[in-house]
Amino acid sequence: MGETRTETDSFGPIDVPADSNVEMTWQTFAGEAQELYLAAIRERCVRDGLGASDEVVQKQFRLHLHRGINYLATPGAIRSISDLVRLVLADAD
Repeated sequence: MGETRTETDSFGPIDVPADSNVEMTWQTFAGEAQELYLAAIRERCVRDGLGASDEVVQKQFRLHLHRGINYLATPGAIRSISDLVRLVLADAD
């Protein structure tokens, strides 16, 4: 079984699974827009008062990625594209 690391953000400890059978470089994940994505992540970290160090940005990106994966993997939460759109619009409010 894989290990679970505990990350801490401004709201307290968050368990982030460290076991994955998928490994991907930042360049592969972000593609041609990697500089744009990195700038957006850094800006969000600064706006949230976390700073913009590489360590902070990496941690916040990982937390964001895992939240998204968990959100999409929730059984029954998304059964169609319209369910996904509805969830996205609800989060925007």
